[in-house]
Amino acid sequence: MAERTFLNPSQAKEVEEQLFSTLRQQVGRSVPMPLPRNDFWDKVGQLLDTIEMEIHDIYRNVGPSLKLQTMQKRQANIRRTASELARKRVVAMVQHSASMALRTEGGTQGQDLANLDWSRHDPAEREFYTNATELLNKFKQSINWNGMQLGLAVEELSQSLTLAAGTTQLDSFVEDNGGLTGQGPPTIALEDKSEPLPELEIDEEEILAKTDEFPELAGTQPISETPTAVTSEKTNHAAAMELAPSKKKEEMDFDAWAEADAAAASEPEEVEVVDTEIIDNDLLRIRVLQTLDEPIITVDGEISLGAGDVLFLDQMTANYLVDSGVAEIASL
Repeated sequence: MAERTFLNPSQAKEVEEQLFSTLRQQVGRSVPMPLPRNDFWDKVGQLLDTIEMEIHDIYRNVGPSLKLQTMQKRQANIRRTASELARKRVVAMVQHSASMALRTEGGTQGQDLANLDWSRHDPAEREFYTNATELLNKFKQSINWNGMQLGLAVEELSQSLTLAAGTTQLDSFVEDNGGLTGQGPPTIALEDKSEPLPELEIDEEEILAKTDEFPELAGTQPISETPTAVTSEKTNHAAAMELAPSKKKEEMDFDAWAEADAAAASEPEEVEVVDTEIIDNDLLRIRVLQTLDEPIITVDGEISLGAGDVLFLDQMTANYLVDSGVAEIASL
């Protein structure tokens, strides 16, 4: 529910005077008279809400009194005036819309009536007027109003003028309600060539046959096994004769085997001499100055260091200990 807005005493008095003044102007007029403000009906509603709240406050604080009766009479008078004004304006708008839509003089519809200036009317009234115009156009189409007023030739012409589906009228490019003329776009006939889609004939037996076949065998031909004849060549290749096993059994000479074994045992074994100088060059001799609680990891493994120990370590580890002050170079 929207939040209610109340008027102060000066605003309430102004809206009340505008309400009675507009009713006096509308009496006896067949055309809706301009309103003093665009939000006229909203202000009338706020005026009634303000008076109702004042009545509740008086009844709660003072109780039944002469002031309470005066406020109740004022509320009833404003409600009756608003109802009478709304009825007269609705009748005037319907009469104006019907006159614009149904009156024909010299072939021109509603040429003696001017369009309403909606900048001086309430937006709710404009919406009502637009809906009434649409209903009148539907009524004219249902009773064949143009045929009655302009003859059968116009009826045949209108039947022949069938536009393609999706045709856009000029009123669609106008933002104002009512379009170019204020009466909305004219009714047009559009082509209806939409044909129903043909139903597909589905053979259930064919579907079952497709589901029963094996997909890996569908569309393949059986492979025929043809025996291949093995032909033997009468002529043999020379290499085949060399690789063929000999029919003569090879005899083992034990004396030759013993001599070969003795010669192999008498040959001196070659011992690989390791260049110790190279190894010595990779190691450095250091003397430990401080005792470390935890062992260090070197290339050869973990080594515990104690003060006074002399060790041979690789250059990287030795230089690290010397730089950190734990050891010093101990030359021979």
